[in-house]
Formats: sequence, C-alpha cells, structure tokens
Amino acid sequence: MRLRKQLFIVSLITLIVPWAGCQYVREVDASLRKGQSQTLLATSRAVASRLGSDTLSVKRLRSFIAEDNAIPLYIHPLRTPPTLDGYDDDWRAYNYQLQSFRAAGNPQARMQVVAGALQSSLYLFFSFKDENWQSFRPSQSTPLESDHLKLHARSDTNEIRQFIVYASAPGSVHVSRQLSETDFAVEHQLKGAWVENNNGYQVELFLPLDWAEKNLALEYVGLSSGGQEFRVGNNPSQKSLPPVVRLAKDLSHELSIFSQNGVRLSLASINARFVARHGDIDQAQTQQTHGFVSWFYTLILGDDKRPDLDTPQRSGQFETPEPALALRGESASGWYRSETANVLRVAVPVYDPRDNNKIIGAVVADQNAESLANLTNNAFDQLLLYSVLVSTIAALTFLIYASWLSLRIRKLSSAAGSVISESGKIAENFPVFRSQDEIGDLSRNYAALLTRLREYTNYLRTLSSKLSHELRTPLAIVKSSLDNLEHVELNTQARTYADRAREGATRLTSILNSMSAASHVEQAISAADIERIPVDVILENLAEAYKDVYPNVKFSLRIQKEDEKLEIDGSGELLVQMLDKLVDNAADFCPQDGLVELGLYRNNNDLIITVRNEGPPLPKDMQGQLFDSMVSVRDKDAPIQQGHHLGLGLYIVRLIADFHRGEVQGYNVPDNSGVIFEIRLPAAVD
Repeated sequence: MRLRKQLFIVSLITLIVPWAGCQYVREVDASLRKGQSQTLLATSRAVASRLGSDTLSVKRLRSFIAEDNAIPLYIHPLRTPPTLDGYDDDWRAYNYQLQSFRAAGNPQARMQVVAGALQSSLYLFFSFKDENWQSFRPSQSTPLESDHLKLHARSDTNEIRQFIVYASAPGSVHVSRQLSETDFAVEHQLKGAWVENNNGYQVELFLPLDWAEKNLALEYVGLSSGGQEFRVGNNPSQKSLPPVVRLAKDLSHELSIFSQNGVRLSLASINARFVARHGDIDQAQTQQTHGFVSWFYTLILGDDKRPDLDTPQRSGQFETPEPALALRGESASGWYRSETANVLRVAVPVYDPRDNNKIIGAVVADQNAESLANLTNNAFDQLLLYSVLVSTIAALTFLIYASWLSLRIRKLSSAAGSVISESGKIAENFPVFRSQDEIGDLSRNYAALLTRLREYTNYLRTLSSKLSHELRTPLAIVKSSLDNLEHVELNTQARTYADRAREGATRLTSILNSMSAASHVEQAISAADIERIPVDVILENLAEAYKDVYPNVKFSLRIQKEDEKLEIDGSGELLVQMLDKLVDNAADFCPQDGLVELGLYRNNNDLIITVRNEGPPLPKDMQGQLFDSMVSVRDKDAPIQQGHHLGLGLYIVRLIADFHRGEVQGYNVPDNSGVIFEIRLPAAVD
C-alpha cells in the first residue's frame, strides 16, 4: 500500500472527534431533558399544591367524582349546533369519540353516546344496537311498556328531572316528563329525532344545558328477543346520579396563573377525564434546521421511536399512562411526539388536605421540547461543522504531507536506482537533502557510501597501471637472472625448473604489457583530439582488413545508409582501437568458419555500431560485469599459445565509449546462437 493511502487511512482516526462529540451531545441532551423534566415536575407540583389548597378548586374537582360504579358523561364543546335529524353527519365532523355502554343481561345490546354543549344548549347523540326494537303503540297505557330512553338530570339548583324518550316510528321522538310512577306529562323543550340504521337505530336530542348542569344519567330500557327486559346506561347501580364532566372555566383560570411559554397545563379528574386546560405547546420558538442535519441529529439522539401524544379533546380523557399513574399517587413523566414537535409530559396528583390527602385529580403538564432541542441543535450544528472542518483539514494535511514525503522518497529511490548505470559507472549527481529528518540522513549516508564506492572503484581501475609499474623492475631482475643461467651448465632437473621459470616470466611480461596498454589508452584518451569522423567509411575499410587478419572466420558488413550522414565527433584512432578490441573478442569466441557481422545504423540522434558473432552465449551472472577491469569469461586453464587475457579489452572499449559520451552493451542473441555488442554514440550535429 502506498504511503499516501496509509496516511489517509491513519487520518480517518480524526473521525473519532465527531463520534466523541456526538456522545457528548447525547449526554448533554439527556442531562437537559432530565433537568427539564425535573423543572416541569416542580411546576406541576406547585400547581397541584395551589389547587389542593383552594377550597373552590377542590370542590370543583370533587364534583367530577362518580360513585357506585357510575360513569360520568363527558360533554364536548361545539362550535355550531347540529341538525336534529337523527343522523351523525354533524358529529363525524367533530371527530369526537363516543362513550360505549353494554347491557349486563343482553351482551348483544349496546348504547353509544356523545354529548356536546353550545352556549346554553346540550345536544346528545345516541347509537343503539338492538335488533328487537319495540316501538310505542297507542294501545299501550304508558311509554314504559315500549323500548325507551330514560334521562335523569340534576340542575345546578339540585332540581332533578326525569324524562322518557320513545318513538312510534322513525322521525320525531316523543318526550314525557315522569312526575311519578304512573304520571307523565308531555315535555316540549326536550326535542329529538329517531332513525333506523343497519344494526339498530339512532337518536339525537336537545335539552337546555342548565337542566343537567351537575348530573345526568342515561338509561336505555328494552326487551330482548326472549321477552326479557334489559337495561344499559352509565348508572348501573341507580343509587346516585353520575356527574357531568366538561371543561371548567374556573379551573382553567386557576391554571392560567402558572402560564409559561411552550407549556400547556391540563387537569384530569379522578377518572382521567379532561376537565381544564391552559397554554399552548406550539407557542415555543423553534429553529428551522437543514433536513439532513435534523435527520442526523434525530438519528444520534434516537428520537424517531417516540409514541404519539394523545388528544383528550377528542376522547374526553387522557390515554397516556402518566395521568393514570398520578391518580394512583405516583408522579410520572414521559416523552412523546406531537404533530409539530417533541413533547415532555409530566403528571402529579392533586390531594385534598381536608380529606386525609385523598387524590381528587391530577395536573398534567405538556412542554414543547423544541426550545431545549434548539440548544442541543445549535451545539450539534457547531460540532458537526467543526468536526467536518477539522477532519477535512487533517485529511488534506495528511494527504499533502504524504505526497511531499512520498515525493522525497520516490526521488531518493529513483536516484538510488539509477546511480549505477548498466555499464557499471557510478553517477556523481546523487541528490543530498538538507533536511534534518530521517530521509535527509538517509540521503547523506547514501551519498557518503557512493563517494567511498566511487573512490574504491577508481582505485581498482588504476590498479593495473600501478601494478605494471611496480612489477617491471623485479620482473627485469628475474629475466636477467634467467638469461645468466643459460651460460651456466645445469643438470636436467635444474634446466626443467629454469624453463618453467622462463615461461612464467614470459606470461607475466605479457600481463604487464596488457596492463600497460590499458594505461596507455587512458592517457591517449586524455590527450585525444576531436574531429569529424565518417563511421561508415571506417567500418568499410576495417571490414576488409579484418578478413586478412582473421582468416578462420567470415566477416559481413551491414550498413543502413539514409539521407543523413553517419558521422560522429571524436577520435578516429580511439574508435578503430575500440572496434579492434570488439572484433578480436568476437573472433576468439567465434567457431571455425563462423560469422562475425559488423553493423551500422542511425536511431534518431544516435549512431548504433554492432558487432555480432556466432558462438557460446554470455553467462547470465557476468553480463553486468563484462566491462569492468580484470574481468574475463575465458577459460583460465587455456594454454599459453592461445594468449593471455586479463579482461582489459572490454574495459578499454567502455573507456573509449565513455570518452565519446556514449555507452556500450553486450547481450545474447534471442536464440542463444551468439553474442551482440552494441555501441551507441551521439551523431555529429552540423
């Protein structure tokens, strides 16, 4: 993996910053919510304490308490008066929930009722499920002998009225006020309509609200298919009238004392009925955030699983568990989701200190949490912005630093890879960094190593000339001593030793001569004159001369002549000497009657001279050392008659090629049938 990728991956560790920030925001949000819950609980307890200490408020709350299993009737507020036609079209528009009652003696019979008040009028809508309706017949002595509806109402002055509602056929109902067990009077102020439906029939009634200001009991009396009488209503015990429950303006006024922005205070009666309210949770100022930020914020805090808040205006009672817990004496809180915001709901009990702290109701407080969410939203927005900014800057910084670092390493690697050419020459332009870091130290150590290696290589290259100079004097002493021994009479064994010593001296003299020749070439190179040389003409003349010098091999010449001249700027004498060395080397390795081919062609701004010979290929482990001094691939056990080769010939070839700013390479023919030496020299420029 590249260094830039590694550092980029390392830079991803900066993502721990937004992660830690998200955890911090979550903890802050939890702490703020807990604090908000405690504050709202304290406010609710203060409201409950205020209501419990107020005699009128206690009396009002006690008026909603039903006794003897009676079920209070909840009266909803109406905006417009419904049409008394017996149909539920007007009531469906309000979307109010009907209270349902079943008969103990006839489980199939059911009565559903919803009540609404407008100014001084009370409207009632009944839905009856009774498949055996017995209408009133004129032959009957009393309406109690037919299926009928009883209303027991108590006014604010404690006047109790009892009404019998019945019908002979669908249409307008008959209403009679029951004066005694057998005495009835027609009541004209209570009006209504009776219509049939698929499962039974529906009744819609109107009566003055002040007739049922305190209590109202509803009871439907019918006959089952077996002829048995059954009763269904909200007062099964018939011992006490159930109270009427509706929004109380006086209690709502008491709640207004504790009014707060974004807080809605409500009161629940002992049976969790909705009896008072003040405030609006939609009044809190909310801050609009970007959709993605809001979604991500919700994802971090996990608010998407909260249940929906109930609507007691529709059902007439609270449906969440907090009011029920408060009515059992436990303060409770919970989080919900309304149509517009998150809502915190708390509920605390209201005690009557005059009756052994008996629970008479519950204070329910709802608070819009968007004001709290704005704080955490702002913190989260800033955190998200700074985290992304820091992560981006860190990633870019790591990437730029990695690019700069990899560029330096790549430059050092490239220089290390090309410091030694294919010919074995050590370059002198190795880059040295001035930086004081590890890469700078590495470049300086490499440069020092290459300097010592270059000095050692130069020493080895001049070793032959030094050795030839130092060995000539002792060699001359040995040869003169051997010459003097020829004038002395020696036995056969001594003569044999003397001949061997002479052969060794002769071989050593040949070696020194070869070493001297290399030194002379180096000196000649330093003193050579530069002139324009026609390479094609020289090759043509040399090819003819080589045929006479090496009669055991065949020579061929292949020159690709084009419009441009095949000339170089250099030394003709050195060029001929270089070719002599290559041809001599090729002829030595070429088999009897083998082919040696000389070639010349132009490649862009270079002239390419090739010497190809048939014969054994070059050893793979020697191809990079062919042009070094004192290196040879010949058989070291060859007889003296074949000559003495120290590997200086190709070394001289390389010296001459370097002098002409060129290079020489040797490689095998692809089918390993021979060897090609290629000399690349810059062509002359007019």
